[in-house]
Amino acid sequence: MPMYEPIDVHVVCPLPDAHTWGYDHAFFQRQQQRLAALGGQVHLIPYKRDSEQDLWELRSWEALCQNVAPLLHTQTAAYDRSLIICVDQPWLQTPYALGTGKGQVSPHHIDMLLVLYSTAFIRNWETPDATEIAWEQEGLEASQPGSCVALADICPSFTAHLKTHFQLSAARFAPYTSSILLDDPTFAILDEAVVRTTLQSFGIPLNADVVLAFGRAASIKGFERLIPALAPLRDRVHFVLISVPYINDASQQQMYDQLLQQHAIRATHIKAFTRDLPRALCQWPRTKMVVVPSRHETFSNIPLEVALWARENGPVVVASTIGGFVDQIQAGITGFFIDNSSSQHITQTLLHVLDLSEAAHAAIRYQAYQRVIRAFDFARNFPVTLRWFWQREPWTAGYRAR
Repeated sequence: MPMYEPIDVHVVCPLPDAHTWGYDHAFFQRQQQRLAALGGQVHLIPYKRDSEQDLWELRSWEALCQNVAPLLHTQTAAYDRSLIICVDQPWLQTPYALGTGKGQVSPHHIDMLLVLYSTAFIRNWETPDATEIAWEQEGLEASQPGSCVALADICPSFTAHLKTHFQLSAARFAPYTSSILLDDPTFAILDEAVVRTTLQSFGIPLNADVVLAFGRAASIKGFERLIPALAPLRDRVHFVLISVPYINDASQQQMYDQLLQQHAIRATHIKAFTRDLPRALCQWPRTKMVVVPSRHETFSNIPLEVALWARENGPVVVASTIGGFVDQIQAGITGFFIDNSSSQHITQTLLHVLDLSEAAHAAIRYQAYQRVIRAFDFARNFPVTLRWFWQREPWTAGYRAR
């Protein structure tokens, strides 16, 4: 982004430990090294009062926002302009801790962007937690006319959700289209021998058409609705489910196993996180579709990742008609939609996809890939965000930004 160089990057994270759900130390080290190679820095913020304290407790969020403020004051003082991007609920009230919240005087050289990918109304859609709603409401209201705080417009459906549920008539929304790094090495095309070896290592049969689903082992992901709908297809496909449990709770995975057995579905159920298997399956010609039957989903990267992996061979995406999927997928052109409340509709849609000609299937994969290139390229979209914040003043020689 030569218009703004030099820009220094600082990444601030909660301090992880052995009890942090999903923490992969090797992955963290790789990302730290990757950032260091670009001249960036990582800062880790403590939040625990006791070893069993979970990151997704309100007291953890309060601690993070308070504990990060001194670092932000120090770092922003060293730069002419700073854009602070606060991602997810834990950091949502950082503006108040920094003194830039509603009713506070904002420093001229600081801009803040609050980025949410979910809310209490989505996570616990049946009975939203009132304390979480209050936390989100106050945080979002930091964005007011004349303030330095803006909210991220990650996709039209979620921006509408925020405006409706939190009555944000005065909030400022900045363009921040949820996007993906197209040139990330994880999207490189694999040799067929590597794909075959990967599938065999997980016990996936090579002589059957495959339906794939992957995500957290949680009711919100809708896998328990997909499995019964696969029963009429049991003689035509092998189902691969990759489900990742939360901490030590295997109850949801046990339900999936019971349903698979009850409906006599040929399946491989992988019960731990793996990046290698979805990557390989999405480049395997006999993987016909990736099904995402979520009950709620703000903006999933699955349609983007599948389109990039499957650009030469592999599946198309079939997703619920909810949330960000509606913004990502063009029905019948780049993928397909299901009504996840109707087992019959799910089955009919899956049968339709299985019956597509090879040419029609390839055309949908191609169009899905082209749409990701056009609409969801981070290298193209992020400069739009910077211009929104920084175009208001001329960029002068000698400026430093972060």
